[in-house]
Amino acid sequence: MIKWIILGTAIVVGFIILKLWLRRSQKEETRKQLFELTLNSVFWAFVIWKGSLLLLEPKLVIESPMSLLYFTGGMKGLILGIFGALVYFIMKTRKLKIANFVILQTTVVFAFAVMSGYFLVNLLLNHDQPKMITTADTKTVVIGLQKGNKAPDFQLKTVDGTEVRLSDMHGKKVIVNFWASWCPPCKAEIPHMQDFYDSTDKTKVEVLAINLTESEKEPGNVKDFIKERNVTFPVLLDQDGDVGEQYQAITIPTSYVIDSQGTVQKKMIGPMDKEMMKQLTEDIN
Repeated sequence: MIKWIILGTAIVVGFIILKLWLRRSQKEETRKQLFELTLNSVFWAFVIWKGSLLLLEPKLVIESPMSLLYFTGGMKGLILGIFGALVYFIMKTRKLKIANFVILQTTVVFAFAVMSGYFLVNLLLNHDQPKMITTADTKTVVIGLQKGNKAPDFQLKTVDGTEVRLSDMHGKKVIVNFWASWCPPCKAEIPHMQDFYDSTDKTKVEVLAINLTESEKEPGNVKDFIKERNVTFPVLLDQDGDVGEQYQAITIPTSYVIDSQGTVQKKMIGPMDKEMMKQLTEDIN
């Protein structure tokens, strides 16, 4: 959510600065044309960025069409979107016989404004959180859900009846994901999570998908649900809802990224794609 807020705010800043610059440098008709074309170009960049997932990950989209709603093509898709927007902008401005120098100026001013806005908003919203320091004379361990806290331990059964305890994962990086079969973004996330799981070293990274079984209309169908989707990562059943409550899984999907020492490093609300999971686990020890 914060990422979308930062990006959206940066684009708004870009349009504000572009409008101020156009007022001072261009005639009214040209000013109006350039501003509308820039607005349309940003729209097409967004459409290409979202739609690029179909080009970059066709298998995932075929398995879960809702992926197009919840995910983008990532950095590669963003590059495609920016390239497509530039082509659109240049072609349209040339048809209107706007001078090449003016086209270049407009592009540079808007790009610089967006990047500056992104940097400033990112600086304001993202502060480095203090790290926990362990000293020889201190053995206090804080158990909680904040970054740096020891993740609360739990023990649940998988759909096959195997007991799994979080503390047994010590030495591995773990993504603890809370989901339900009736949740549309959860359904969209599962193929991406499976793709990520297939590409990881199981001795270093683990995925624990905790089904909020208490919220399921037909709890007995969970096993069929994951079988249909060829899920191979551990799916645990939170039949009483205690673990979901303990981990404050109010909005789903909700995920926690836990490092190899059992320490909470990140909480993610909303669906994640393969690249996001890969980045989150690569960034921790």
